Amino acid sequence: MTDAQPPAEIRAWMDRLTVDHEYDPETGFIVAKEVVSLPAVIAAGQEATELIGMPGSGLVVVFATADRCAPCQQYKKSALNDKAVIEMLSRPGVRAVHVEVDRQPELAASRLGSKAIPLTYLFDDGVRVAELRGQRSADELLDWLGQFDPES
Repeated sequence: MTDAQPPAEIRAWMDRLTVDHEYDPETGFIVAKEVVSLPAVIAAGQEATELIGMPGSGLVVVFATADRCAPCQQYKKSALNDKAVIEMLSRPGVRAVHVEVDRQPELAASRLGSKAIPLTYLFDDGVRVAELRGQRSADELLDWLGQFDPES
């Protein structure tokens, strides 16, 4: 990567990130230099291929990220590893899965219809009912999920 400076709008985004990252002027991406682990409620869940778009699967929250994506790593660090988010995703009737779009491009394209990242999808009994685009705070994610949680 070269020392080219990012445009002001990209620089403003980069200034909000706490994960180690750099700007790639060739792609315009903010590239992660670290990979944040997913919480067990997401990482140890069922395979995404078993739940995404499957009738009878109940409420499924799908987190689409990429290891190379700094905003994705920030999303995992700040929102997905938040205690209240983990509690909500651990509720009975809620299942959480992860799609790493660079390792599962066919799944991202065929079941999600996109490789945009970070993106959070909500499926209810196999039907996509909502999308939440971009990196969000834990509070924003909880508010969004709360719209669909039968216990809220």
